[in-house]
Amino acid sequence: MRLAIFAAMTFLLWGTPAFAEDFDADGVEDEFDNCSESVNPTQDDTDLDDCGNLCDADYDDSGTVGYPDYGEFVFAFGTTDEEKCHVEPILGCLVSLVDFSFFASSYASNPGPSGTTAGTTACP
Repeated sequence: MRLAIFAAMTFLLWGTPAFAEDFDADGVEDEFDNCSESVNPTQDDTDLDDCGNLCDADYDDSGTVGYPDYGEFVFAFGTTDEEKCHVEPILGCLVSLVDFSFFASSYASNPGPSGTTAGTTACP
């Protein structure tokens, strides 16, 4: 009962729900989630652009995954370049066909979305 009253008071005072949303259910609220539509509880972001590895194949931070990113990926294939890894755990990964599958599905699209950089070029 107290929880319901708290939720109602919060909504009345601030006009927002008392509980934050977590679309991907990874335990990180959407506004703080660096990859808000993919489960990534570790929030790995090896290129430090505030867009998590699990939704960021835009290696040159141009805002779109394209041919320059493909060149970087090909060069990194078979190495431990963590920026090109898209399957957790990122630490110590080996860039493989699984990562290429993610890259290919991301080609010609924008990285993200990320709650931490919403609307920026790095991760819209």
